[in-house]
Amino acid sequence: MQGLTGQVPDIQTTIRGILDACRQANESSSALPDADTDLPPLEQAFEPLVDIMVRIESDSQAPDGTRTEDITEIGAYALRLQETLSGIAEKQRLAGQKQPLADLSVNLALWIAGHNGRIETLEPVVDALALAANTTQDPQQLERLSNIIKRIIEAVATPISQDLEKMNPGRPWRLLLLNHGIVATRSHNTGLMEEAFSLLTSHLPEDATRFFSEGMQQMEALDYPPHVRETMEKYHREWPVKRSLH
Repeated sequence: MQGLTGQVPDIQTTIRGILDACRQANESSSALPDADTDLPPLEQAFEPLVDIMVRIESDSQAPDGTRTEDITEIGAYALRLQETLSGIAEKQRLAGQKQPLADLSVNLALWIAGHNGRIETLEPVVDALALAANTTQDPQQLERLSNIIKRIIEAVATPISQDLEKMNPGRPWRLLLLNHGIVATRSHNTGLMEEAFSLLTSHLPEDATRFFSEGMQQMEALDYPPHVRETMEKYHREWPVKRSLH
């Protein structure tokens, strides 16, 4: 959680660490031949990418800065490289790189958001945020994660946030909003809960009733504090379960 800053030095350090692990795996007797040939071009692609991001950091101090379209394009390219790197690490069975790869995807998303770009590749970011949520119990860390998720939600590209393919329950946009609500609830911060629930009911009204119904069940099962329960109860009353006439 501490490394989720969206800052270029953290991004660069993470990339170097993962690439080093992949190189070491290639040098071992168990290395896969195709991973060995895939890695050099990827290393060559990451180096100029980081240089561009560093230059944008310095240029962002200027009044005009960098165009949103350019940040969006650079961010999309960076996330594609992250996915390729993740595939190589998976081929090499580098389980220890799962967390750094997840951190990298979140940091790239935060970098895009921090420079007013739009996030066009959402799935690896959502998977990474879910991993962070599943490995975090501390309420303060969950508060921070909730704020990170909100920043990412606000930067998602319009074609994704329009949510036109509602038939797919596993779509990343839906999972992002639902996980935001869950993380905010687990933080015990009612202000963050209100923010997350407002986004959820606005963008996913079809999921709201079930979410708050299941949320009330969790209040009982996990003995949440009274102030958290009150907030969940308020939304549960506003989005009641529809009763059948039969």
